[in-house]
Amino acid sequence: MTDRAATLGAMQDAKASLEERLSRIDEAHGSWEGAVGEWSVAQLLQHMHGWLTEMTTAVERMNAGQRPTPEGVDYSDPEEWNPRFVAERGEQTYEQARAAFGEAHEAFVSAVGQVDAGRFGEGKTINRMVEGVVTHHYAEHAEDLDAFLGGEH
Repeated sequence: MTDRAATLGAMQDAKASLEERLSRIDEAHGSWEGAVGEWSVAQLLQHMHGWLTEMTTAVERMNAGQRPTPEGVDYSDPEEWNPRFVAERGEQTYEQARAAFGEAHEAFVSAVGQVDAGRFGEGKTINRMVEGVVTHHYAEHAEDLDAFLGGEH
């Protein structure tokens, strides 16, 4: 995943893999608290939605020639951010959380697609952002969903 096309392709693959698992979860099971650690699958999606939203803004800032992270903002402690993302999204059904997550994913893909091709490459900021919020993040939670689904994949 070094150039823009490969990065966008890896994002599409990660989403498809996650969606395959999500499609096997119904509303009752998707809203069941404690499905993934302390969270329901809906809350897991809210957490992922939060990161996508934050990083979409960061990519938009990069595209405008600014630093991706505003002065004074620190994303290095996800345990500080994760509960906030869930709380900000409030009560959502599984299907609502899934739809909002899908929209946030598409917004992030769109922003990444607008990044100058020369900014992509191994270890570059945009690649690290995509790995952190999509490719590695989705794979991590796909494993969580596999455990929830009884090891099925």
